[in-house]
Amino acid sequence: MKRDRIILNDNRIAATGQDIWMSAAEIAGLFNVTAASVQNAIRGILKADTLNDYEVCRCIRINERASLDVYSLELIIPLAYRFNTYYTNLFRKWIVRKATAEMRQQPIILHLGSDMYC
Repeated sequence: MKRDRIILNDNRIAATGQDIWMSAAEIAGLFNVTAASVQNAIRGILKADTLNDYEVCRCIRINERASLDVYSLELIIPLAYRFNTYYTNLFRKWIVRKATAEMRQQPIILHLGSDMYC
């Protein structure tokens, strides 16, 4: 499974692609918290039954003997509100900027014939 992640470089948040799935350890590293606290927060969010675990959790095989639980962006976002660190604050601001950014579209100009444009 190809998966993208959210990374932190020089206090800037960036996504490596559109299909974001991260492990608890990766989320803990992003938010600067422990993996155990991330696991506890995940259990709390899933216990509240607002998200379906079959939609936001996957188990991927790393090699023949090991597998890894990964979580979607849909679960990572509420996790950012469970912790109060400098990095979760950066992440929350990044999410809001992404959600409210205007989509810049190039105008399409069609030439339909002489002197006719659409």
